[in-house]
Amino acid sequence: MKPAASFPTAALGAALLLAQTGCRGGTADTDRAPLGIGVGAIPGAPNYDEVVQGVELAVAQLNQSAGGVRFRVRLPDTGTTSAVRVAEQLRNDPSVIAVVGHPESGNALETIPVYADAEHAGANAVVAVSPTSTSPRLTGISPWFFRVAPSDADAAGYTARWVLDTLGARRAAIVYRNDSYGRDWAATFASAFTSGGGRVLTRDPYLTDVVEWDAYAALIAAQRPDVVLFPGDGVDALAFMRALTARGVRVPFVGGDGTETMQRDAAAAGAYFVSFFDEARATGQEAQRFRSAYRASYDRAPNMFAALSYDATLVVGRTVVNGARSRTALRLALERVGNGAPSMDGVAGRIAFDKQHDITGRSVVISRVPGDATPGAGDLPTSGSRRGGR
Repeated sequence: MKPAASFPTAALGAALLLAQTGCRGGTADTDRAPLGIGVGAIPGAPNYDEVVQGVELAVAQLNQSAGGVRFRVRLPDTGTTSAVRVAEQLRNDPSVIAVVGHPESGNALETIPVYADAEHAGANAVVAVSPTSTSPRLTGISPWFFRVAPSDADAAGYTARWVLDTLGARRAAIVYRNDSYGRDWAATFASAFTSGGGRVLTRDPYLTDVVEWDAYAALIAAQRPDVVLFPGDGVDALAFMRALTARGVRVPFVGGDGTETMQRDAAAAGAYFVSFFDEARATGQEAQRFRSAYRASYDRAPNMFAALSYDATLVVGRTVVNGARSRTALRLALERVGNGAPSMDGVAGRIAFDKQHDITGRSVVISRVPGDATPGAGDLPTSGSRRGGR
C-alpha cells in the first residue's frame, strides 16, 4: 500500500485558513462562492471543539483535492445555546449545502424537523449527517437525516455481550444520563444483558449538574454488582468514578460512547469505554492522512468525535464534488452511497448507507484506559471490537 499523502505544515495551515474563511482558489469553478458545510452543534457543549476540528480538517482536505468545488466551514453563531436555534441558523443560510451534526442523539431528534423544514413541507430542507448520534429511534426517521456512527442496537447490544463473555459479569448496575441517548442505550444494554443470562440490579437516571454522585456510589456499594455501566459523558463519568473509589467500590466500569474524553484524566485509569474509532487500529490511507493532519494542527491524538465529524464532512464533500450541487440532489446522491453507488473510504472505515440512512459495517470498539487506578483494574482484558452488521 502506498503511504498516505499528508499535508506539509505550511500547506496545512493555508488549507485550514481556507476552510475557516472560505477564500477562493484559482481554478475556473472556484470563482463561485464556496459552499458552506455547517457545524450542527451547540458552541461550548461537550465535544464541540472536536467536532469543529474534524469538520475543519475535512474541508481543508476537500479544498486541497481536485474537483473545482470550494467549501468553507459555517459555524453556529457565538453564544447560541439551543440546538433548535443552531439548526434554524444553518438551514436558513442559503450558502449551506449540508450540516454535520448533531453529535448527541437528543439534539438530533429535536432538530431533524428543523433540518427537514417540516413546517413548510421541505421547501428549504437541508441534509444533516450526524457524526456520533446512536439512538435506535433515529433509524429511518427522515429522508434528510444520515449518520456515520452505528446505532445503539449495535453498540449497546455488543457491549452487553462483551460484558457477559469477556468480563464474565452477571450482575450489572446501570447509571445513565436522563436523555434520549442515555435512556435508549441503557434499555438496549439491559435487554441484551438479561437475554444473555445477566441480571440488572439497578437502572438509575441522572441529570448533569444536578446530581450527588456520592449517593449513587453508596447505592452501588450496597448492591455489589459485577460491573457498572455508564452511558453518560466523560466529565460525569470521572466524577462518578471518584465517588465510587471513595466508597471502596472496585468493579469494572464501562462508559458508553459519550465517555471517551475521560481517558485524558488519570482518574479513569483502568476503566473501559465504548467508541467507534481507535487511532491505533485506524490504518487505512484516509486514517493516516487524518491522524497526521490532526496531530500537526492540534498537537494531540484525535478522538472519536473529531474522526467521525471528519468522515461526515468527507462524504458530504465528495458527493458534492461528484455532481450533487443542490440540497435535494445531495440527499438523493447520499442515499446511493454504498447502496447503488460506490462506498467511500473514511477514517473509521468504509462509508456506506443502508436504505434507512444508517451506516453499515462500522466497528464498535471497547478500549481500556491504561493503568489500574480505578474500579475494576485487576487482571482484565485491554480491549475488544466487533464490526457492526447493519
